[in-house]
Amino acid sequence: PSCRCLNCLGGLCRVNPCNNSVFTDAMPEGYEVRPADGDKNVMVIGGGVAGMCAAFICAERGHDVTLYESTDKLGGNMRLAAYPPGKGDISNMIRSYIVRCQKAGVKIVMNQEADLDLVKAEKPDAVVVSTGSKTLILPIEGIDNPAIIHGSDLLDGKKAAGEKVLVVGGGMVGCEIAAFLGEQQHQVSIIEFRDKMGADMITEHRKYVMKDFDEYKVEQIVNAKVCRFYDDGVEYESPDGERHEVRGFDSVVLSMGFRNYNPFAEQLEELGQEVYVVGDATRARRALDATKEAYAAAMQI
Repeated sequence: PSCRCLNCLGGLCRVNPCNNSVFTDAMPEGYEVRPADGDKNVMVIGGGVAGMCAAFICAERGHDVTLYESTDKLGGNMRLAAYPPGKGDISNMIRSYIVRCQKAGVKIVMNQEADLDLVKAEKPDAVVVSTGSKTLILPIEGIDNPAIIHGSDLLDGKKAAGEKVLVVGGGMVGCEIAAFLGEQQHQVSIIEFRDKMGADMITEHRKYVMKDFDEYKVEQIVNAKVCRFYDDGVEYESPDGERHEVRGFDSVVLSMGFRNYNPFAEQLEELGQEVYVVGDATRARRALDATKEAYAAAMQI
């Protein structure tokens, strides 16, 4: 691809799951959006890519669909993924999903937290839970310090970092945040438990990010098990068991991963609802998995 969003890498498409042979090979009856046998009232909870994908496919199949989003923006974590260097094209995916929902007649309700009472009041025939994920908070001393900035809040503009920044967590998201800060001319260091940065990234993506690290002079600390957070840095343990500190930062950004957020799916099942849990609400993973699951759920309703 000419951009760095990597939406269509290796023949797999995050935007349109119908194009993915890895999924369609398991669907011998075909992968087109087929009309439903009967129309249902479908409630979709969460307006990330999984929720929107499930919503417009259900609507295109003839169902009456209402999507509830608790914030004032659609796109979930995928919207934030468009901010790091070279990934702005991802915003086109979000826009295309919004337009497809609108064209299909999906009713979108913003700034509405969907709870069990709302489900009971609306009495839908089927519920798609696509509530996404939240920042992973490991049991590490000081991690709940309000001075610590969550990476998602930084990308969303809810928090601002100082000039000298330590990013804690060197997976894909942490690396992208470090590159994002470097592009903005912050002095950035990043610390990671594993023996290299971006170990969870595909080769093509990692190549671009490591180039950014070189360009922005991002300091890398690997093989470091963080065991304590401070306002201005962390304490960590090296493989030999020795304790070390890196301090003197204006801001510490937490990016050690995400955990699924699914507040009430089990309660819905107890009510006898037809429930589908998709995307990061099941387990924090790739967007490719989210759209694939959304398509599968929508085709079952």
